[in-house]
Amino acid sequence: MDTIRSFEQAAMECLTALYEPSESREIARQLIEEVRGCTRTQLLLLSKDTLLSPVERARLERMLHELSVGTPLQYVLGYTYFAGHRLTVASGVLIPRPETEELVELILQHPESQSVHRLLDVGTGSGCIAYALTAGLPEVYESVALEVSSEAALIASANFESLRQATGREVYLWKHDLFTLLDEHTPPSTPLDLIVSNPPYIHPEEAEGMTPQVLLHEPHLALFAPESSPIAYYVALAELVVQGYLRSQGSLWVELNPIYATATEEAMLERIGRERAKTELIKDLSGKVRFLHLVYCPEV
Repeated sequence: MDTIRSFEQAAMECLTALYEPSESREIARQLIEEVRGCTRTQLLLLSKDTLLSPVERARLERMLHELSVGTPLQYVLGYTYFAGHRLTVASGVLIPRPETEELVELILQHPESQSVHRLLDVGTGSGCIAYALTAGLPEVYESVALEVSSEAALIASANFESLRQATGREVYLWKHDLFTLLDEHTPPSTPLDLIVSNPPYIHPEEAEGMTPQVLLHEPHLALFAPESSPIAYYVALAELVVQGYLRSQGSLWVELNPIYATATEEAMLERIGRERAKTELIKDLSGKVRFLHLVYCPEV
């Protein structure tokens, strides 16, 4: 594995059991770009017979071994891109998904979002949603991200520090549990303009259809809903509205499980009051009902 060519061949052989050939080839190229610090264009201009240094070889071998045992590429690299932003990720935090990028894009493009001043991201994980919204919404001056996992909180904190350095905007990380927060009954004196969440929504029975890379390496706390009630987090989010966390005409946006989309909408409306909220279920790019937008209108 002394040259780029020999490494690419070794990577294809090593990863063939886990990835399609085209994916294996793409991963090999990403690893070389990372280790050599080059762009895709620069890599394509390099001769396949370019020698790798001992340090480069050692690092590539380590990364390839991690991938061969099922470690997701994002964990191996230590970062991923989300909504155009480079974010730190590591084991213990959920890897941001394209569907969640769609959620962020829906919020950013919504006309009412342009006047959002104060927002709360519940279950922030890597901080991807709070990061992208705080960076992208022009009028935001107070962002709060709620996270109960100590491992995820460390990653989110690092990403929020990167946001501060890059833009001067800050996200306040609140290490707290949603259900405990509700028990405390301490809504803010000034209600929020926006609440957003991508809570755990996979039913444990769905685990059979998940890849080993996800099931064995990503945090189950961030993946799986309570078996007894797969929409428990959404009812809890509705309770935030009831307790006064969201202002009149404020928005609650959530990503949800398509299997329980209608049940989720019904349960949230039941908790808030059907005459006090307007809801819309929205499909993702694959045609699955993946998002819910709720507008709180208590005066109606």
